[in-house]
Amino acid sequence: MSHTKLELPTGLRIIAEELPHTHSVSMGIFTRVGSRYEPAHLSGVSHFLEHMFFKGTERRTARQISEAIEGIGGALNAYTSYDSTCYYAKVADIHFDRAVDTLSDMLLHSRFDPREIEKERRVILEEINMSLDSPADWVHQLIDELMWGDQPLGRDIAGTPETVSAISREDLLRYRDQHYTLANTVISIAGNVSTDAMVDAWARALHGYRCGPASEPQPTLPPQRACRLRLLRKETEQANFCLGLPALSYTDPDRRALQVLNTVLGGGMASRLFQEIREERGLAYSVYSYTTELDDAGKWIIYGGVELSKVYDAIHACIAELWKLREDGITEEELQRVKEQVKGGMLIGLEDTWAVASRNGAHILRYNRVVPVEQVVAEIEAVTQADVRRVAQRLITPESLYLAVIGPYEDEHAFAELLAL
Repeated sequence: MSHTKLELPTGLRIIAEELPHTHSVSMGIFTRVGSRYEPAHLSGVSHFLEHMFFKGTERRTARQISEAIEGIGGALNAYTSYDSTCYYAKVADIHFDRAVDTLSDMLLHSRFDPREIEKERRVILEEINMSLDSPADWVHQLIDELMWGDQPLGRDIAGTPETVSAISREDLLRYRDQHYTLANTVISIAGNVSTDAMVDAWARALHGYRCGPASEPQPTLPPQRACRLRLLRKETEQANFCLGLPALSYTDPDRRALQVLNTVLGGGMASRLFQEIREERGLAYSVYSYTTELDDAGKWIIYGGVELSKVYDAIHACIAELWKLREDGITEEELQRVKEQVKGGMLIGLEDTWAVASRNGAHILRYNRVVPVEQVVAEIEAVTQADVRRVAQRLITPESLYLAVIGPYEDEHAFAELLAL
């Protein structure tokens, strides 16, 4: 893939990739701000801001913003993470100019009407409550709180009912002015539009955007060790649990080996967890694992949703699979299968214009360059069985395992025994 990365005299970074075989164009405004940039009393402000950019500008109402893109068959959305916030649109290539105009209008001219702020505050509070009403979602937040404690990685990105209720219009505007600057912004575009047109349109659209220094996230403190078990008693029809381990940053040289290791453990229907826990033993309907990588920390999580009477067996079986990986590593057959699975999934995923724009924009925020697909493939190909076993032994230790459980259980001791606490 051939892309063009430019840094304009203003400091704005633009990454453009022509994909002439498509009929669409996707674009994203990537801003280097997320929950890791928030003081505790403003927890959730990044996410609150994301919502408010959709609630009306000097030229458009909230409805007109959505109709401007959805009315031409496109898609308009946003997300907030620990490290970034992104606003994006995907439209037919003939509607490129309208998408640029709509996204830039949201970014530059949102009104932050006090009435809309109060309405959206209620929406976000309901969003938080909805998550708390879903144990399958809530348990992932519970494991984060358990592992990371009172720091951004241990808090819900959406904030808490208390912090969201207290965020004022002045807080929103001050936070926006501090972080929504040229130095923190990357524009990523991919699709059937010429590079010159992509760059020219966005250079014009963001002319006069505010300046300011680049933001820095709060450094991540090591996981807390005082308590590694959290049981939340709740009357449910199913038990939900997460096993968590501190893992690797996205700059760690072992991250590709962990990618292979995680895929072997819980990355799909051919994974060890799926085959052993669901297919062979029938202990869970849903069981999988995933990793999250940041610049200075990472986590590796196993999730299971199981029949109430099977929770101990399921957790024990998951832990047993971890110890097998630590002691025996993976087979050569697994290594080769997973390499092809990881490479194939990545390459297939890049057939979509938004997937390309999203990858490019995220890479510029992380590394200030786009890591070539060929380099990633080569790094995955270079992973050996010895690499995978070394990483398993590095990460899987008795003292590194955390457990969060939601279900109608009274006795913590039985779960503590599974962790040998």
